[in-house]
Amino acid sequence: MHLVATVILLLWVVAFVTTILNLATIPRLNPAARPTQEWMVSVIIPARNEARVIERTVRAMLAQSYSAFEIIVVDDRSTDETGAIVRAISDSRLRVVDGEETPPSWLGKPWALQQGTLHARGELLLFVDADVVYAPRTLPAAVAQLESSGAAMMTLFPHFEMHGFAENAAMPMLGFFAFTVLPLWWSNRSKHVGLALGGGSGNLIRREAFDVVGQFERLKGAVVDDVALGRLARQHGVATRAVLADDMISVRMYRGAREIVDGFCKNIFIALGRSFTAAVAMMVFGFALHLLPYGLAVTGDPISIATVIVITLIRVVLFRSLRYPLANAIFLHPVMIVFWATIFLRSVWMTGIRRQLVWRGRTYDATQTRFGAER
Repeated sequence: MHLVATVILLLWVVAFVTTILNLATIPRLNPAARPTQEWMVSVIIPARNEARVIERTVRAMLAQSYSAFEIIVVDDRSTDETGAIVRAISDSRLRVVDGEETPPSWLGKPWALQQGTLHARGELLLFVDADVVYAPRTLPAAVAQLESSGAAMMTLFPHFEMHGFAENAAMPMLGFFAFTVLPLWWSNRSKHVGLALGGGSGNLIRREAFDVVGQFERLKGAVVDDVALGRLARQHGVATRAVLADDMISVRMYRGAREIVDGFCKNIFIALGRSFTAAVAMMVFGFALHLLPYGLAVTGDPISIATVIVITLIRVVLFRSLRYPLANAIFLHPVMIVFWATIFLRSVWMTGIRRQLVWRGRTYDATQTRFGAER
């Protein structure tokens, strides 16, 4: 057990170094930046039953300090007032597309995105989820960053709004995974397909690059279409970058424990290739890495106490940088892990054993879906 505890400590020290490198090297969107020319940008927003948030998202986008853009909202056959709410906003830059019935082999969201692109006139395409709010200077800053980066695709990392215990306990996992687990410092300097990133908070891509990769036809069964677009781009030799934009973009991704579980349940097991062996290995490794140190620390084991201190230090540094509540950084790591283990097990049950993927009132055969463009 002494050897196991030592290995775990060393892994967390590596994670701490990774966190510092990522935070220090990832570019941050500059609100004062302006592009050398105002490229035409088509903002494409897929919206299915988004009446709760869509008006805030659209009005914030219309307030951008940038003249050359259009907004295309694809009403993905909503059963609520989504379409009516958007149509009530009078602005010549805004168009609403009534989504057609999803064809066989397509998932709803990639199909909605594909329909939006067919109406887009922009030289740049910005794919944004319906619950994301942009500050007025975000669009020109993003275009300027893409222009200066030399990349053809750029992903914008947002600030996550969190309210209530469940959101504050669970949602920091996204920032933790991005900055502590992934080598972002290398990803932005690499062409490795597996390190490509994407996000519903904003995937900005040049139209010619988007056409080269085959648009969303290659991603019609992709559950995580935003990350998959980044991987697909790199498969075709398209340079991609990730940029921190948490001062200018915000999203309250899910509200409460039920929505968090349902939202991520559809993704996790499929991200593992629906491999039960990989699922068991991840559960064992996750328990050993994240929870065992806390159990051994209670017994007075000095190596495990040191490990808990390193974990807490990582969370404090990360939470302070990303403006998450610091009290949660200190006390809620085991809670976060248990919460996500629950999501993970439910994902295995729903998409692996029952073979059902349920999302936004639609049920799909999980065996016909995939993480991205693997096949």
